[in-house]
Amino acid sequence: MRFLLLVIVSLACWAQELVVSAPWLVVYDAEGRPRWEIRLERLWRTKGGWEGEAVSVSLFWAGELTFRVQAQRLRAEALGRSWTLLGGLTGEGHGFSFSAEEATWNGQLVLKGFAAHGQGIALRAREARWDLAGPLELFEAEGEGQAWTLRFPYGRYSADVLVAQDAEAVGHGLSLRAEFLEFWVGEGRLKFRSVHVVRRS
Repeated sequence: MRFLLLVIVSLACWAQELVVSAPWLVVYDAEGRPRWEIRLERLWRTKGGWEGEAVSVSLFWAGELTFRVQAQRLRAEALGRSWTLLGGLTGEGHGFSFSAEEATWNGQLVLKGFAAHGQGIALRAREARWDLAGPLELFEAEGEGQAWTLRFPYGRYSADVLVAQDAEAVGHGLSLRAEFLEFWVGEGRLKFRSVHVVRRS
């Protein structure tokens, strides 16, 4: 990957802290297409890397915008290849609007304290992982959509289908437990494997 850092730098570059104005960091893939882009209102150099404020991050796949994330603060290692976003974190991607307590990037986007809505479903998870080319992975999660409430320790969401393991589902007068669940969100249709059904009063 190639790195391009467009900044206005003071001549005090050997100082312990370097203050930079109007920064813009772009990372390209091997084909020269943008992979991700970071814009900040303020950026300064620290002993271990960079810190910034009022952050906007755009993530791309095959040159196409996939996610946009905003946060109050950024911490990054010296070359900018991995970073963490903190404070007031919100974003959009794959048809969802989402918020999180923290986001990190080190080859994939990891969101802690994740909450999202869109596509006819609301999701919450202790942690969510988004590989730009793959599905959304959810850990210790809950979902609500089409009059169903779901709980599961692990699930994957892609192309309007939620697939979950060891899931609980409550809705339409039923309470179910299943080793495996597929939920076509737009249709409100669920498919279960190894299921135990309890009719609710």
